[in-house]
Amino acid sequence: MNDWGTVGLGLGVALLGGIGVALWGQRLRLCPLPHCPALEAGQRLELTVAGERYTTLLHQVEGETLQIVPPLQRGVPVSFVSGALASLRLTTPAGVFEASVQFVGRSARPQPMLHARLASRWRHTQRRRHERIPLPDEAQVALEVGGEQWIGWACDASAGGLRLIAPAPAPPNAQVRLELPTALLGVAGAEAERLARVVACERAPTRHGYAYQLRLAFLDA
Repeated sequence: MNDWGTVGLGLGVALLGGIGVALWGQRLRLCPLPHCPALEAGQRLELTVAGERYTTLLHQVEGETLQIVPPLQRGVPVSFVSGALASLRLTTPAGVFEASVQFVGRSARPQPMLHARLASRWRHTQRRRHERIPLPDEAQVALEVGGEQWIGWACDASAGGLRLIAPAPAPPNAQVRLELPTALLGVAGAEAERLARVVACERAPTRHGYAYQLRLAFLDA
């Protein structure tokens, strides 16, 4: 190899090394934690913008941009101006993570979407008492609330409760009788029939359209 080839190889290695250091430095800047939250399509997000709290879903991540499904306010999709800041709260099996994001735009096709980027480091704010297991395939759950029987779809579960999508709302603190499928036994306890309490109910976007998300805590845990 001649001198020019050696110089070129050296410059190439130095350039790649510089890019690697820059990317690692950016990762440390935005996530100095030992375990950063994994961002995946379909994750539930809580946004707080100008004192108002919204619940929605992460559609996908493209580079540094988060594509977020527009949340609902009184049944109407909400949008935010570019440059607006928001607090983002993400609940994972490893706990609750928070960060600040800035909206950088929106798109209308193929479906309405908000675009945002991280504007602060991730903060690990809470550890779960019971590890919550996300379910890759939503499991059907039979439930009875106030004498009405529905079929819901469990999104994640733990020994202390579960989160599911229901076709109708249920008031907070209402008691719910559940019949769990075999797929959830062991994850949400050993009994198929469980009694739970509604911790929260909110209308939220799902991949099947807008429905109601129930967060349940087992009363017989």
